[in-house]
Amino acid sequence: MSIHLHHIERDGAVDDEEALEQFQRGWATYQKVIDHNALSHREVAAVLRENVSALSDPIEFLDIACGDAGQMAWALANGQIRRYRGIDLSQSALQLAVKNLERVPFDVDLYHSDFVAELTARRHASDVSWCGLSIHHLTTANKHTLLQALQETTSRFLMIYEPIMRDGESLESYLDRFERKNKAAWTFLDPAEWDEVFHHISTCDLPESPRGWMELGRDAGFSDVRELFVDQNGLYGLYRYDR
Repeated sequence: MSIHLHHIERDGAVDDEEALEQFQRGWATYQKVIDHNALSHREVAAVLRENVSALSDPIEFLDIACGDAGQMAWALANGQIRRYRGIDLSQSALQLAVKNLERVPFDVDLYHSDFVAELTARRHASDVSWCGLSIHHLTTANKHTLLQALQETTSRFLMIYEPIMRDGESLESYLDRFERKNKAAWTFLDPAEWDEVFHHISTCDLPESPRGWMELGRDAGFSDVRELFVDQNGLYGLYRYDR
């Protein structure tokens, strides 16, 4: 099977430029968070694997803001994948994705580009689309625009894993709850690394309530919206939107 890395020229600033810059600076710290499963990446990958494996015919799979695609070889191992496409603004992450996907039994296309620009231009039709921890960088209106574009270009379903606020909770209260639940528990981070992570979350994250995420999907035109998983602290939720 083949792997191709495509570089796409972009015009002007991207919607989550600040989030991108912080992500690139904090790659090693974020990898620690993943390695310690602090945001339930393993459980979420298992749910994704289960949903993709249930499909009986070959599919085109789109990974939005794919990063290094670190869990995708495992998550997609039991699925009938015809082609995998990943989009990300970090070239260094995509170079790692090439290594992480080098043994998969399907074709891989990786796009070095802004996923918002790519998807709102309807450039990437797929059967199943996936995004983990990236759509929340957008405003509510821009989330709706992106989900609407995905509804038009995804033939089966979209799954997203994103931060969630309680109904009626303010962003400030959400951030207080995040710090209260995680600061003492994340002993694998030193104080500077915690400050780096929390700065990213407090300046870039725009979570929605579970009801908000589901209403965004329905308003975008998806026929069925389900919550599949919530992490143990009630800070992140996994949603499936079916055409």
